[in-house]
Amino acid sequence: MHDGERRRRSRKERSVKRNEIRILSVLGLALSLSACGGEPQARKKEINRVPVPESSFKPVELEQTIGNLVEAIGETEPTSLRLGIVLKTLTGYWEPVKLGANRALAELEVSGVVVAPTEATDEERTSRQLEILEEQRLSGYDGFGVAPMATVIGEQIDAAVDSGIPVVTIDSDLAGSARHLYVGTINYEAGKTAGETLLGLLEGPPGTVILLGHDTEDDWPDGYGRTQGAKDVLEASGYTVLVRRTTWTDTGEAEDIEALEELLTTADPPAVGMIGLFSPVVRCAKAAETAGLGKDDIVIVGFDFEPETLSYMRSGLVRATHAQRQYYMGYLVPYVLYSLNVLGLDETLALIAPQMADDSRFNAGLDVVHADQIEEYNAFLDSLGIGG
Repeated sequence: MHDGERRRRSRKERSVKRNEIRILSVLGLALSLSACGGEPQARKKEINRVPVPESSFKPVELEQTIGNLVEAIGETEPTSLRLGIVLKTLTGYWEPVKLGANRALAELEVSGVVVAPTEATDEERTSRQLEILEEQRLSGYDGFGVAPMATVIGEQIDAAVDSGIPVVTIDSDLAGSARHLYVGTINYEAGKTAGETLLGLLEGPPGTVILLGHDTEDDWPDGYGRTQGAKDVLEASGYTVLVRRTTWTDTGEAEDIEALEELLTTADPPAVGMIGLFSPVVRCAKAAETAGLGKDDIVIVGFDFEPETLSYMRSGLVRATHAQRQYYMGYLVPYVLYSLNVLGLDETLALIAPQMADDSRFNAGLDVVHADQIEEYNAFLDSLGIGG
């Protein structure tokens, strides 16, 4: 184990020390009461979950893990906690995260807030996120779920852990910080899933597959990891893979479409498939149209559930897409924070082990949605309260 890993582990162990003391105190009280005889047994925590209707998209294994966590918490005495869920924003992609977190806080009957900066620029929002975390830490919060705006947020994460407060990162990780756990998409595995989805729709090599992704690790490890996961799967199956780096500027769509069209028309062997690994999957579809290719000429899969993507799915040009489970990310975090407080780190890790990618990252998974499943998936999202 490296020195850095030892230090992070030591911090995490210290941060749950107060909770272990709390647990031991409760056990001691229970023993003393039993010695007296005739004393009423301690009341157990009651949790009434909002049921998730049956659907082929219901994540059965994930739900089972949540059920195990809820059952274990239900064997403890009620504990008064204040939990802070600090996101990047409360709109768009983050709305399902907010809804899931608020639902879990209500089910746990604990005090908590789901907040995010509202400033105009990334720099201003980062500064505000630091302020929110510091304010909540100093006012006595018992746990944090954080979607960090930037690496500098690690300063407040470390300060919280050093103060004995459990911290879980959401969707965006800071593995170098002292955070206890990450809950979200494991991007390399997500990329592999996207590659496997495309493989299931192709007739077989030879052929070229074009990825609209990210090609350098230093500036965006998550984007690179997702791209590399797809690339590895496709190359292992005998395909030639070309990567177009996604352009995130005001003129990015036009630039990407032009570059993708050129790759489509010059690829050798000929292009047979495309994957849009981030939200602009429509750029792949538009490039194919510009190159004169239709649904029978090229297979495209994506990585979002945006309205324009759904339009291309209904037309048949985009054959499938992948949706991240933001609702479950938000829903899980308050339960994990509560468990870290009352059960401790080791027991919490044992309870959520089936979805752990390693010793500190929880894989929320993702949903694969084929073109003929759009309405069914929309109905599932509606059942969670996040449709439309």
